[in-house]
Parts: sequence; structure tokens; C-alpha cells
Amino acid sequence: MSFFAELKRRRVFRVASAYLVAAYGILQVAELLTGILELPGWSVRLVLVLTIVGFVPTLIAAWALELTPDGLRIDTGAESRTPAMAGEGRKLDLFIIGMLGLIIVVLIIDRWLIADTGEPPPVAAPMSQLDKSVAVLAFADFSEDQDREWFADGLAEEIMNALARTPDIRVASRTSAFAYQGTDTDVQTIARDLGVAHVLEGSIRSAGNRIRVTAQLIRGIDDVHVWSQVYDSQSDDLIAVQEDVAVKIATALDTTMNPDALADMMRVGTRSVSAYKAYVRGLATRARSLRTGKLEHFHESYQNFELARSIDAGFAAAHYAAADYWKVQLNPARATDFAPGLTPEEALANFLERIDLAIETAQQPVYQTLSRAQKATVELRLRTALRRFRSFLDARPNDLRAWHEFLIVAQIAADRDAVDAALATLKKAGSVDRFAATVYMSTAYRHGQADLASNFGLEALERWPNDSGIAYQTHRSLLWAGRVKEASDLVARMDDTLGRNQVALSRQACAEGRRGEALQYLEQLQSDGETHAAEEWIILTLLGEKGAAIDILRAYESSEVPYQLASWLVFHHFDPSPFPSLMQMLNRENVVRPPAAELPFACPPI
Repeated sequence: MSFFAELKRRRVFRVASAYLVAAYGILQVAELLTGILELPGWSVRLVLVLTIVGFVPTLIAAWALELTPDGLRIDTGAESRTPAMAGEGRKLDLFIIGMLGLIIVVLIIDRWLIADTGEPPPVAAPMSQLDKSVAVLAFADFSEDQDREWFADGLAEEIMNALARTPDIRVASRTSAFAYQGTDTDVQTIARDLGVAHVLEGSIRSAGNRIRVTAQLIRGIDDVHVWSQVYDSQSDDLIAVQEDVAVKIATALDTTMNPDALADMMRVGTRSVSAYKAYVRGLATRARSLRTGKLEHFHESYQNFELARSIDAGFAAAHYAAADYWKVQLNPARATDFAPGLTPEEALANFLERIDLAIETAQQPVYQTLSRAQKATVELRLRTALRRFRSFLDARPNDLRAWHEFLIVAQIAADRDAVDAALATLKKAGSVDRFAATVYMSTAYRHGQADLASNFGLEALERWPNDSGIAYQTHRSLLWAGRVKEASDLVARMDDTLGRNQVALSRQACAEGRRGEALQYLEQLQSDGETHAAEEWIILTLLGEKGAAIDILRAYESSEVPYQLASWLVFHHFDPSPFPSLMQMLNRENVVRPPAAELPFACPPI
């Protein structure tokens, strides 16, 4: 008898097939439970190692032993087989079929049940459905002492956040809507510029413990007041006022949600007025930070979120906002003013404490999903993060900030399908939304869309001519597209009226062969006594100083917070190969990155 026939007689092939099918099923169950129980990422890897280790001993046992009605015994040859033992082979076949069925069930559970947010699936309206779109303008402060701007801004932003939770209403971003603060632009122009059908404007007046909130929803096409109301309240009624305004607007826009579900979504998440006030102040100062670029406002917003959550330990939104502060601090490509006296490890502990509380106290499962997506991102559990962001966006398809976070993870994971989906959404929204436009252009040029992003940016600058962020992203896209002359014209505007940006000036200098000028910009950055890791790395890369650029990031290689170094993976010209810890993470997450892109506008060598 041939060796192949002997393997077949001893059922080695059947046992190997059964083992591989069972191992795959066990791995699927392990991955499922890891996500449900929040087990550490190495749990699935341990199961995989154990199944690999057990494979060879199983094959040896299949060769040496035979399964009989009386149990296992040494296989002494073909003559030892009996007709009764043929049934044991059929049992092995049934086992394989059963395991395949189990695998199918697990995959269905993972796709349809675990990814579910626990809410009925929403009916999401397309972004172009203008009759259900609104821009919430910053409320005016008409208080006697003009000292309630923080409350006016925060109240408007919280109404905006509440409306954004309704899946069939499109809400213009805060960045776009608040740009009209302090201007005399009429409602019809604002509605046209922002691509919305309705505009909410309002004001507050306060005197002592009394406060009057006026809100009016105006139809942009004809300036008709769809709904308006005046609230004369004590300070203790402010939560009810905010919730009622949001519900009345959503009702006027004829949302598909039933009244009870709508009212539940509009709740602010706390019954404590003092916690609510602190949270609203935090929203206002955070918005001011983004508008002015002043980091002191960003740090002040965090102190207010901390106060809110200390007053009400069950205030999930305050926990989430405080956690987001630490997530920004942990990203050296974004934070330029790290919290003094804290190590990255301490900052990570602060993030985890607050995001876990946000998960624990969330009143709706969909927001647990969002918080878990953020936690998985920082822990670099990329597949889990993408799955949870998708689940959240299925329920909240118009949440542009969540699309931004999803896009970041998709780039780190080199998931081109996810990147394309996010870019398509952001590009569509960006035709009328300043935030979405900026995010789209910050990424599109990296994925073969440099010309598209350049044209998109030039059109956006016609709409928002004074937006330095859009100008910066458009300039970079132009250089990637090889349109150096147009980039030169734009960077001159940036230098004169849109804010001097040393990175943009360095890129233009290198594109035009002025290496010495780029070097001067680098020296200016290095001499001001502040940390500019991202800017220095970019300019060193432009100069071709790869060794020095790598050295900038060495400190993050030795950090106990891998998320810090992984933040650079959003740059498609970043090469992770000099960093072993980063390569280990990419291998663990099965990330296959394309080769690092070459800068078409790098400085000529010395």
C-alpha cells in the first residue's frame, strides 16, 4: 500500500480537515468574545498560537491511533479495521459539517447582531435633502453686562449637537455656522452659502437669576419664520429650555422619529444645572479655541468638562469630551502644548479612565459604540475601531466629526475601501460645510486625488476666502498635483492675509529650489523654545535629511504609548520600517501599507 493510501486509511486527511475547520471556528469565537468582553488584544493571538502548536501532535495521533467503538487504540494495520469502525469516519464528517455551520452562525452574529447599536435602524436622508437641513448660528448675548457669551455659544452648540443625533436631519457644522458670528449677513445668504434650507438664530438676556432665551427657525428661501419661541426662565430651567428648542426644531423639520424617541435623543444627559452650565462653557471655550487657534482656550475647555463630570458622575458627554482632550494630547502630530509635568503614560491613563466612564454612563448604546471606537483607536485595535465606527455611522450618518475619526483609523489601517467611503462622504458635505471641506482636502491628495482636491480647494476658497485651514490644505494639494505656479500665488496670499505658515512656506521654497530658505524656516522653529515635532519632521523630510527626521520620532519609539508613533501613519510618505514597535503593531493588525510616497516637491540635494 502506498504512503498516500495509508494516510487516507488512517484518516489523517480527515483529521487535518476537521482540526483546521475547528481551529478557524475557535478563532472566530475568540475574536467575537474579545470584542464583547473587551479582552486584551493578545487574547486572540494566544488562541492562534495554541492551535498552531497543537496541529502537528494531532496529525501524529491520527497516524498512530484509531478510533474504535471501544475507544482509542494503537493502529496495527489495515487488517485491524472492522465494519463497525466505518461509522466513526462518518461521525468525523458530521463533525466537520457541524463546525462549518457554527462558523457561519458566528459570522452572522458578528455582522448583524454584535455590530448593532441596540437601536432600531434609522431612516437616513441623503445629504442633498435640503428640506431637512439646518444651520444653528451662534446665539447673541444681550445680557446687561455682556458677560454671557460663553453661555450663548455653548447653548447653540449643544442644540446643534442634539439635532445632529437625528439621522434624517443634516446640520451644518459649528465651524461653518459660527463663522457668521458678529456679521450682518442676512439669513437667505447664510442659507445659500451653507447649503441648508433653514437657519436657527437666537439670543439670550440675563439679569440676576432670570434668563430669557429667544429662538427662531427661519426658512432660507423666503425668510419665513417656521417656528419661534421666547423662554422666560430661572437658571434652573435651562436644561428644559435647550431640550425643548431642539425637539421643536426637529418636529418642525418633520423628522421620521416618533416623539418619544426624539425627546429621548435630545436629552442633554444630566439633570444637574451646574454640571450642564460647566459643560456648555466647555463647549464654548473649545469652539473659541478652534476659531482662534489659542491653546489656552482649549485647556480651559478641559477644566470645564472636568468640573461638569465631577458634579455629575453620570454625565457621559462630559466624560467623553474630557477623554477627547487627552486623545488630542496623545497625538504629537496635533498637540503642540502637551500638559506640563505629565508623561505620555499618565496622559494615556487619564484618557482610559474618562473614556471608560463615558462607556459606562452612556444612556444610548450608539454612544457606547462611539466611545468604544475611540478607545480601540488609541489602543491600536484597528479592525475593532473600524467596525465600531461603521456601526456608529450607520446610526448617525451625518456626524462629520465621526467620519473624520473613521478616516484617520482607515488611513492608519491602510484600508482603501474605508478611506474612499469617508472621502466620498466628506467631499459631498464639503461643498457647503467648511469642516468637511478641510478634512477632505487634508487626505484626498494622498490617495490619487491631488488634482481633484486642488480644484475643490480653489472653489472652497471662493466661498470662504479667509479660511487659513482651507488655504493650507489647498496649497499642499496643488504642490502634490505639480501646480507650482498656482501654489506660489496662493502661498503669497497666505503670507500676507491668511497667516504666516512656515511649513507651507518651506514646501513652496523647496518646490522652487530655494533650499536655504527652507532651512531658515526650520531654524526659526527650532529656536523658539517650543515643541514642533510634526513641523520639524515635515521640513527635515523636505530637505532630504532622513536620519534627522527619524531622530525626531525616536522618543515616541521608546514611549509606552504606541499610539503616539502610530499617529504618523496618516502621512503616506512616512516610512515605518525604522521603528520596530510600529512594524510589530502593523503585522499584528495585518496591515499591508504601500511603499512610502516620494515628495514631488522635495528640496534639491546639497
